[in-house]
Amino acid sequence: MKPLNILWLAAHPHPRANEAGAPWVVSLIRQLAARPAEVALTVLGVATGLPVPVEHYEEQGVRYIYLNTPERREDIRTLFRRRVALLRAYVQAHGPAYDLIHVHGCESQLHVATAGLAMPVLLSMQGIVWENLKLLPEISPIRRFLWLLASYYELRYLPQVRDTSCRTTWDAAMSRRFNPACRVHHNWEMIRPAFFELDCAATPGPEPGRPHLLFVGGSQTMKGYRQVLEAFDLIRQQVPAKLTIVGQTEPEVVQQHIKRKKLTAIGPDDLELRGMQNTAALQALMQESFCLLHPSYLDNSPNTVCEAQVAGLPVVVTLVGGVGSLVTHERTGLGARLDPRDIADQVLRLCRDEPLRQRLSRQAMRVARARHDPATITQRTLDIYRTMLARERLPEGAEIVVAAAELQTAEVALSVAAVPQLP
Repeated sequence: MKPLNILWLAAHPHPRANEAGAPWVVSLIRQLAARPAEVALTVLGVATGLPVPVEHYEEQGVRYIYLNTPERREDIRTLFRRRVALLRAYVQAHGPAYDLIHVHGCESQLHVATAGLAMPVLLSMQGIVWENLKLLPEISPIRRFLWLLASYYELRYLPQVRDTSCRTTWDAAMSRRFNPACRVHHNWEMIRPAFFELDCAATPGPEPGRPHLLFVGGSQTMKGYRQVLEAFDLIRQQVPAKLTIVGQTEPEVVQQHIKRKKLTAIGPDDLELRGMQNTAALQALMQESFCLLHPSYLDNSPNTVCEAQVAGLPVVVTLVGGVGSLVTHERTGLGARLDPRDIADQVLRLCRDEPLRQRLSRQAMRVARARHDPATITQRTLDIYRTMLARERLPEGAEIVVAAAELQTAEVALSVAAVPQLP
């Protein structure tokens, strides 16, 4: 049997960009590349400043293709149309040479390139910009404009998507909401192997009596950095805790919020801003930490939470979007409202109840390691490809029978009625 010939569309950085790719994309590429008898993988991406319109190279058995697209300022000035047109022209011309196209996310308009193709196309749902836009808590004209622009491409083209790969009840419901006839395939995302090496519950922190709290959201408003700071101030009034913030952070923005809200319990030695961290540094931080805070406004399945659960680091989260598919309150983590007092109360529960913290750690680790098992995710990916290709070869009418069987055995429950209709 010939290997499946698969084309990926992914926001995977060009090697010269000196940027790390999305961990779940990189991890799955490696797993599929290790199975050349079953799949031949080509990854299509975009880059700026290339010396040629289309650049090809091969690495570790995977072919990479990059299209030379406009710089960011020009991309915005053209309302993304030039970049989208270049990507769409290439896919329309070369896509039919592949057995199937797998699109990773719609936030970067990658799904637009496959619109109208008469061949199997799978979209892995990530986030939905339109849903985030509704909750954007700050009046930033530039950000609001960019999110509105991205939302336009979602609202126009997502209704044409026929097959999606989903992880949570939330993204499955979103798929059905945009296209009620959409076929939903369940699969989780890869987690970096390094986090399977940790057992945070068995590793005491470096400073007994001083719990280290970890927040991996930088100064992103949607990730709840403001609520984290305000909750930490309340925690600090009762416990000599320390907070480490990891991610893209503007220190002056953090300090301005502390000053504006009069968070006087946070001393200069209580808060550390670490910026972006590599995997090894994040491993070390998790081992030093007491729990992870993730009080976001909206998320599908944040890898930060998944990595913490795999590593055995207890999590305190807001159960928004798809997070409820990852965390069961008081079983695999603690849920809180997007309210500093409630977040603080949940952290203080952990501080006062070590058996609870240990139990959450162990149960989350067991569930998350099964959920993100690399071999299972790789096999499911290949099975989804084969299912979609087999459907293409079915005689007319047989697809209805197959679709009914898939609905009966689906691993996710769809809650479409609970989701408001599109405007």
